[in-house]
Amino acid sequence: MSLTLRLSLTYLLLTLVGMVLLGGGFVALAGRYLAEQRTTTLTAQTDLYAALLAELADSPATLQAIAASGVGREILPPGTAVRLFDPNGTRLSGESDLGPFPSRPALALVRSPWPLPASQVADRHYAAQVIQSATTTIGVVELSVSTAEDTRMLVSLRRLTLQVALVAALLMALISLVVARSIARPILRQSLRAEGLARAFSHDLPTQPQLQRDEIGQLGANLDALETSLHAYTARIAELEQARTHFYRSISHDLRTPLTAISGMIENLIDTAAPEHHPALSLLESETQRMARLVDELLRPPADGQLLLAHRRPLALGALLSELTDLLAGRARRAGVSLQLQFETEVSLLADRDRLKQALLNLLDNALRATPPGGTILLGLVRRGTQAELSITDDGPGIPTELHAAIWERGVRGAHPGSAGLGLAIVREIIHAHGGTVRLDSTHQPGARFSIALPIDAT
Repeated sequence: MSLTLRLSLTYLLLTLVGMVLLGGGFVALAGRYLAEQRTTTLTAQTDLYAALLAELADSPATLQAIAASGVGREILPPGTAVRLFDPNGTRLSGESDLGPFPSRPALALVRSPWPLPASQVADRHYAAQVIQSATTTIGVVELSVSTAEDTRMLVSLRRLTLQVALVAALLMALISLVVARSIARPILRQSLRAEGLARAFSHDLPTQPQLQRDEIGQLGANLDALETSLHAYTARIAELEQARTHFYRSISHDLRTPLTAISGMIENLIDTAAPEHHPALSLLESETQRMARLVDELLRPPADGQLLLAHRRPLALGALLSELTDLLAGRARRAGVSLQLQFETEVSLLADRDRLKQALLNLLDNALRATPPGGTILLGLVRRGTQAELSITDDGPGIPTELHAAIWERGVRGAHPGSAGLGLAIVREIIHAHGGTVRLDSTHQPGARFSIALPIDAT
């Protein structure tokens, strides 16, 4: 049975029980009120009629004659039956249909020498009072009225209460259905969400059999499935982490082997080459060693995914920029591009030389690819207070305005559709790791101008 149906039936049952209890209580109170009013009225009438008879009669014989003549009946309401009894319980006058003996209220007032049964009709209400002349009891008067009218009224009240209860139950059934659905809907939504998450984490999750469950039971089943899927997903992540570690170890070994061979070959060439070739070979040897260090660092990423720097050492930025200019001079010359370096004073700071060189090479590589033949790339360095500011300016087509903010994200290719979209993201990570900032000057036209600010007192 669904939760909606269960809640609706519960509300309906509570409504019916409540209405029946309220109606039954109301009918009981009405019956009690009518009985009390009837008793009070009938008792007062009996006392009044007994007093009247006591004034008119002084003996049972006189009482019987007065009763036969109907004296005083006009003060009684229509439908009131009167019976008179002598002190011994003998009926003097009255309707024979009510029986030959006194009723229970009258029987309690007579003094019969022998036991008498009570004559009392079920649908009548009785009251009795003694009739005294001076100090002598000359008889007992008994008044009774029919309770049929009160009974019909109570029956009508019960019928009305039942009808009201049925109407209220119908209305409550509609209201409870709406309320139950509003309660069950969020539970069902969360159940479906849990099921969707379970299938998202485990694509091979078997389809659950359609059991007779309510929404809460279905939610529990889906949460169990989600828990199972999460355990499987966690185990899969652990397997992938092991595979990643194995991959890094393997690829690191595979990359170190050719780099070691290249480094050894360069050393042999330095030993045998002419002196005029030594500067170029030394530069190749330095770049090969830097490549080996970068491979070691890149293939051992930190657990939190953030870029970590190796040991920081004092670094002369002007000398580093001169080295980069010499390294890329041949490529710039072949591309017909003028590569220029401008700085007035040397600026030193603590930095990871290999990482900072990697960032600057990425920016210079982008500039060389974007600058057409005959263009100029300007590499500048100035000191402004406690910061060193580097700038790389080119004469290329520039970067579209709508991509100015997105080029720093991984996978965004910017002005070079053939690239992987990682260079500028790596540049930003390296500069941020040094405590600096890198930005694209949106006001520079034509071409592009990247500015890097590094704290000189960074530790």
